[in-house]
Amino acid sequence: MNSYQELWWQQARSDHEVFVLLRRQGVAACHTLHYLQMVTEKLAKAYFWRSGTPPPRSHAGFVQFLRFLGHARGSDRERVANLFSFKRFDDFQQWLRGVLPIAYELDRLAPDLANNGPNPEYPWPHQVPEFAPVLHDFQVWRSLTSRQGRDLMRVIHIAIDRFSEIADS
Repeated sequence: MNSYQELWWQQARSDHEVFVLLRRQGVAACHTLHYLQMVTEKLAKAYFWRSGTPPPRSHAGFVQFLRFLGHARGSDRERVANLFSFKRFDDFQQWLRGVLPIAYELDRLAPDLANNGPNPEYPWPHQVPEFAPVLHDFQVWRSLTSRQGRDLMRVIHIAIDRFSEIADS
């Protein structure tokens, strides 16, 4: 892990700790989702700093991060599968196909990507606000309580805890 990755990972880990606290306290989903979106964005940025050059300035990156892991080569394939508790890399790839829609929803929570729609930070639509995040029933929150969503949360937790093992994959 290079020094740039370390900085982004440290912030992702801190955001993840806040996410866990908020979830345990049962605060409004918008606050918890805001932290989860930041965790996944910073986790992706930490990963993509592996080249030593800045990744594109974007709030979207989590889906791309997962896809990169799903295209690991050679000995990295088994290591990635084992890290995330899959017996075979093919099983990990199949799992990825099932959770990518949820990951996409998480990426799209960023206000810049929400296209004037539901986001956990600001009322929308921008020009004539009608909805407040604190009152909104986010579909992605329901998706995260499904079996696949809970499993995605498990993988995010592992990726944060054991980032050094995937930093160069």
